[in-house]
Amino acid sequence: MKTLKGFLLESKILQEAAPSGAEYESIITVGYNQGKPPFSLSKAKDKAAFSGVSKFFPKYNKEAEALGNSFRKVTTGVMKQHGASKDTTSALWKKYSEKSKDTPKTDMFTPKHNISLKKKGGSQLMSAAAGEAVATVMGALEMTGKNTKAVKAIADDIENRFTKLMIDGAITALVDPSKDVKGSFKDMPKAERQKKIKEKIKIDKMHKDLGDSINEILGKYNSVKENIVYIATTGYSKFPEGSRGIANKLIEFDPKTGTLTHDIDTGGPNNISKSIKNMSKATKFYCAFKTSKKNPYSTLRTATGKFEYHQPLPDRTLNELMIDTLLDDLNLYGLDESYKYMTEDLVIENLFKKAIDKVKTIGGSIKDYLSGFFNKIVEGFKKAIAGIIKLGKKAFEALLNFLGLEITDAKIRISGVGGIFAS
Repeated sequence: MKTLKGFLLESKILQEAAPSGAEYESIITVGYNQGKPPFSLSKAKDKAAFSGVSKFFPKYNKEAEALGNSFRKVTTGVMKQHGASKDTTSALWKKYSEKSKDTPKTDMFTPKHNISLKKKGGSQLMSAAAGEAVATVMGALEMTGKNTKAVKAIADDIENRFTKLMIDGAITALVDPSKDVKGSFKDMPKAERQKKIKEKIKIDKMHKDLGDSINEILGKYNSVKENIVYIATTGYSKFPEGSRGIANKLIEFDPKTGTLTHDIDTGGPNNISKSIKNMSKATKFYCAFKTSKKNPYSTLRTATGKFEYHQPLPDRTLNELMIDTLLDDLNLYGLDESYKYMTEDLVIENLFKKAIDKVKTIGGSIKDYLSGFFNKIVEGFKKAIAGIIKLGKKAFEALLNFLGLEITDAKIRISGVGGIFAS
């Protein structure tokens, strides 16, 4: 009976599908915006995001809360999901890929960041069919401002040599009859099957030779390779300048621990970040079949090893830390239009008064609230300083930014409440 119960329990778990990539985008958006569970549609800042994953709550409450907390350390403002939409592509992309709309690289966005989200465990930068692969290479060439013949040859080879294997089933089922569970090839004559297998082997060799050639050429043109990785990461060249679909931050997360394993600011097309350049050095390209139910086709893919990434400067200043803490105390998840033209000092003053009024209304101790508020700020300050210390050469710049200090003409100008800690 124990064995039977265990089997039934395991079967039930297997039947309960885990969240997909798009659903994790929504779960993170909910956890980030709403803070602590229970999560509800009435509290949702992105109602579509909540509605899409409401079935996962309360089971995924802790995961959403943990991931939300992790994301609030690296970005600010209300988060919206974007990855479920299709964005208009650039003229270059339309020309080579023949796609007028495509999936954006931005999965979620806040006022500061367009975030490309990756789940820990082998997420690839790209897996592109012929048209998109050619568009990526040509976009990288356009970024360099040079029409390098050797690199242009990569695009030509992809366009001319990428192909399809015309079969009514998966490659694994074609090659291994024991995996042909759907019987896709059971009626195929043995001679015809062997012919298709030989064709598959021939294409595999072409894929390997082409992949080796691409790596050899890009090894000689580092700037082009960096541009390809930058485009694959951000969607630059894929979408028009200023498009929401272009990401400026790459985040990899671990759903098991609720932590971020990569937090990378990408830089711009004219100043690609050091982290993206390091990622480029650790990236190799290869060609392989895109497996599908039928007619698998050639794709250009990436394999990225370990690389050193540089933690961006803290996004939150001390002022913003205070504002976020007050918003949390007031159970608010963003500033409304009434704060639009206020300075940060006035925002803090206004929110602080509201927090005190809330404590008075419920008959709480103002002294206890002030003590708790100060402890939260000190704790946030300690975490920020710990992160700043790890930045090495950029630590001083990051410290000034966090405190709201600006050096002008050999003098220090203090903005906001940073002077309390600076003096």
